[in-house]
Amino acid sequence: MASGKVKYDAEIKKMCKQAITGSKDSKDKETRILDAFKAWDKDKNGVITKDELSVVLTSLGCSTKPEDLEVMLKEADLDSDGKINYEEMVQWLCRAPHLEQYFLLSLDIFKRNFKDVDAEVLSVQREMQKMQKEFDAGPPDDETAAMKKCFDIMQQLLKQMEAVQRSTQKRIDDELTPVIKRSFKYHDKDGSGTLSYDEGIIFFSNFISLWEPFGELMSELNCAQVAMMDRIDSEAEDENLDHTKDLAQKKVKLVTPDKLHKAFKKKYAVLKGEHASQMDAHHKAAFELLGPGGKVTEAAVLEALLHGHEKNSEFLDAMGLGVQDVMKAAEPTCIMLRDSLENIREALNEVNQSASEMAAMKLDVPVMPVVGESDGPDDCQVQ
Repeated sequence: MASGKVKYDAEIKKMCKQAITGSKDSKDKETRILDAFKAWDKDKNGVITKDELSVVLTSLGCSTKPEDLEVMLKEADLDSDGKINYEEMVQWLCRAPHLEQYFLLSLDIFKRNFKDVDAEVLSVQREMQKMQKEFDAGPPDDETAAMKKCFDIMQQLLKQMEAVQRSTQKRIDDELTPVIKRSFKYHDKDGSGTLSYDEGIIFFSNFISLWEPFGELMSELNCAQVAMMDRIDSEAEDENLDHTKDLAQKKVKLVTPDKLHKAFKKKYAVLKGEHASQMDAHHKAAFELLGPGGKVTEAAVLEALLHGHEKNSEFLDAMGLGVQDVMKAAEPTCIMLRDSLENIREALNEVNQSASEMAAMKLDVPVMPVVGESDGPDDCQVQ
């Protein structure tokens, strides 16, 4: 996955900042970019030539070699006609290469998390099936011991899933932080160390447009996770385990970076549907959340874009992307496991209570150790 400096980012940032300075909303930003485009189009023929691009860069204090100018023109010229039209100029100036990398890497992290959870679930489920076979073949008075073993296995599964969640959060923090920092620097067009409102408009617009294909693929990944979690059903046969494992793996293979990258190419700075009608309200809400003092800092953007952090959920809500935090998707399963453990604990304690009463009547009945609250799992809420 590519990382590092974007070619000619200093020149692009200077052109973009000159074009958008003072923008009050998305429509105003578009008007200002159009005005800048018209000003740069000296012969008023609706396109910017290489010579006109050279004049613009020189006026901005950029010392650009002829060969670099040629490369820049080709980079912006999507239809390869040797000129830059208005739509090409908007995409070139407002693109978000590091945000694209952020979403690609996020997808990769969650796919790795899926594989880790898949392995843990399958391993524990095999143990439960083995226990069931031993119980079926054993003497009929082993039910209490089987329940205790079931409790231990499910408790271990919960602990393993919590460990996977912690590992995933560490991956997110370690791997996404440098990418987010590069994205922040790229959107900080004037190099001030903060995002002004006009710079924030481009950042938020790019985030929403790139979130759409990411959200679609995360939905596919969640479908794969549902197929995987079907194996938690303790009554599943070996054949069914293999079937759900294959189904989950087939689904997760459909979620590819290539598919996401292809979607990104069509989404730069393009807002559709309900986001288009409400985007200025979303931008304002997000800016107020992240930059209450009128400027958005790098630290605020980090907290907003790191999955699993509290500010991430608040940021998505402000942007009108009211979806479940992907880092908390495993919590319903943890809750289900805790409920199952509690049911088993209650059943064991009832058995032990009956055994104690029978023992008081001088009947020879062994008493199982009571499972107390201290033996229960830790809360698996993501902090």
